[in-house]
Amino acid sequence: MANKTNAYILSKKESGESDLVVTFYSNTFGKIDLFVKSARKSKKRFQGKLENSNQYSIEFVKAKKINSLNSLTSIEQAKNIRFYEFDKSIYIYRSIILEMIDKFEIDNQPNSEVFSLMDFFYLNINSNNEIKKIKTTVKTINKYLKINGVQPTIKKCYSCKKDLINIKFFDLKNGGSVCNKCRLKNKPFILNLNKPINTKTLNRDFNYLNNLLIILLKFCEYHSGKIFNSVKYLRVI
Repeated sequence: MANKTNAYILSKKESGESDLVVTFYSNTFGKIDLFVKSARKSKKRFQGKLENSNQYSIEFVKAKKINSLNSLTSIEQAKNIRFYEFDKSIYIYRSIILEMIDKFEIDNQPNSEVFSLMDFFYLNINSNNEIKKIKTTVKTINKYLKINGVQPTIKKCYSCKKDLINIKFFDLKNGGSVCNKCRLKNKPFILNLNKPINTKTLNRDFNYLNNLLIILLKFCEYHSGKIFNSVKYLRVI
């Protein structure tokens, strides 16, 4: 019996000469790994349908053997989902969000909030406005961290709650931006920003938003215990 669900592709890796193992995040089953037989040979069934640029409607069957992967049997672009042409910055931002979810999520633990957040990101990231694209990415990360109970404080000192005009220090361990006085309490986990972020102009300054995005990804690395490969691409956008 086939299982049907809507899903986004988080990652994929080769398995043998022509097969793939594709990791999906689905609205019904959460994060799942599916075996895709002859994925790189089957032009009719899978060619052009295993990209991470859209939401898909998928079907899969459960493995007959214990400890074997379930198998993808059908994949189609979900209804009412538009196709967009390649855009370098969107590709990078999308890679960041998918990598974050892939590294944080546990297999077979569905969360409707996470899936809805992915819908939000895919709906809003397609724009010609660079500020809007990076703001959408930052907002998505913040919302995701909130869902996981580790959202950092950005415009206030997380310790004394003082409003900050400039973000100069960021505490990876304890939860966000920190003032000069409070940072002395936990030196080993403090990021010292070479170029402070002005909170008053943050929402309309691309460079500030880019630096904040890098900080948030370092925060994600600390709390997931995993390296984010996508961080390196931000410096060349």
